[in-house]
Formats: sequence, C-alpha cells, structure tokens
Amino acid sequence: MADNKNNYAVHVRDVSKTFGVGATAVPALKGVNFDAREGELLMIVGPSGCGKTTLLSAIAGTLQFDTGEIDVFGSALQKMSKNENSAFRRQNIGFIFQEFHLIPTLNAVENVSVPLLINGVSRAVAERKAHALLAQVGLEGRGHESPLNLSGGQQQRVAIARALVHEPRLIICDEPTSALDKENGARIMELLRQVARAPGRCVVVVTHDNRIFHHADRMTEMEDGRVARVAEINGGHSSSFIPN
Repeated sequence: MADNKNNYAVHVRDVSKTFGVGATAVPALKGVNFDAREGELLMIVGPSGCGKTTLLSAIAGTLQFDTGEIDVFGSALQKMSKNENSAFRRQNIGFIFQEFHLIPTLNAVENVSVPLLINGVSRAVAERKAHALLAQVGLEGRGHESPLNLSGGQQQRVAIARALVHEPRLIICDEPTSALDKENGARIMELLRQVARAPGRCVVVVTHDNRIFHHADRMTEMEDGRVARVAEINGGHSSSFIPN
C-alpha cells in the first residue's frame, strides 16, 4: 500500500520519545513508524517495556512526543495547541484504561455518562445511552451501583462502556480484557469488533492476552521501542500469530 496518510485512521512517522535527560535518559520510542486503518481492529503486542503504552499515549494525544509526526483521521497532533488537542480528544477518542479510572463518588451510569456530559449532551439523553451500553457489556440493572460495590471485571466493563458511549472515531485500549473471564472477554471483543467495523472508526488494542488474538485484523509487534513486524490475521479469523 502506498504511504499515503489519507488511507489511515492513524499514521505515525519517525516518532521518538525519551524520558529523562543525560545519564538517566531512557529512550522509549525510537523512530516508530506505525499505521492503523479505518475499519479495523489492530492489536499491539510485545514484551513489557517495549514502548507499547508510550505509543498509545502519543497517539491519544495525552503524551507529547519529541520528534516525528502523528496524524489521527487527517489531523496532525504535533500542530495542535493544548486546547485544540483537548477538544480533539473529547470529540474523537475513547480510552479504555487497564486501571479503570472510574470516579468512586459516581454510580455506574453516571461514570458512563461523563464523556457525553462533557460534550454538552443533556443528562437525560446521556443516562439513557449509558444504560443501553451497560446492557451491551452485560451489566443491565447494575447502573445505580457504586464502583466500590462492583468486582474488578465489572468495573472494567463500566470503563469500556464509558469509552464507547460518545461514539468516538478512535478507540484506544490498554489491556481491555485483563480483568475479565473468558466469556466476558469474548463479549467485549465482539463489541469492539462491531465498533471497528462502523464507517470511519478504528480500534487499537495493546494486549498480552493470547485468548483474544483471533479477534484482530492485524497485529503489530514491538521490540525495544520500535515496530518489529506487522502481521495480517486473515480478517480476524486466525490465532496463529504468537509474539516472540
């Protein structure tokens, strides 16, 4: 495929990021080139410390990179002001964090509603959509529960519903199934695949969970701050890719 950024949801070229200075400097990304296509679910794999989460954070606009270019749906992150970056994230990006980051003083429906309320949607509409998404992730009837009364797997599903509720174009997931059993992990991955197939959407997942590899359209393996290889996964129907 030609190197044309208009063909991609995410287009990363020569991106580097170093933490610290001088003798304590640690290069986390070393001239990374990476692409994610519209309409696909792409997984990023590799050993701990290889740069996966740093790359996700740069793509999401939550981490400033040192050199290179990142375009997300045709918008150049490196050219945005801080306010432009924040507005772009609110409207276009959904985050699924490994640590959940739920607000303990809000119940499940209120947590899921937050992205819609930030974008100016009325509370009634926001909570109606939140209830519907909670049902999709297997938490129907649990909307008024505090996160403190939910298991780790249930909290993860609330966090996933929150990431999807405002229908972002790009979903960024850091170990979305780490707290889930096989059945609920499969339910979530099928939902993420449906999201990825919607027009103008893309899902990028960092994972170590080999139970879900077969849900990917492509897999990108990282090693030592660089992309080592990219593999097609036969349209998401083969689990033959096993990272080194």
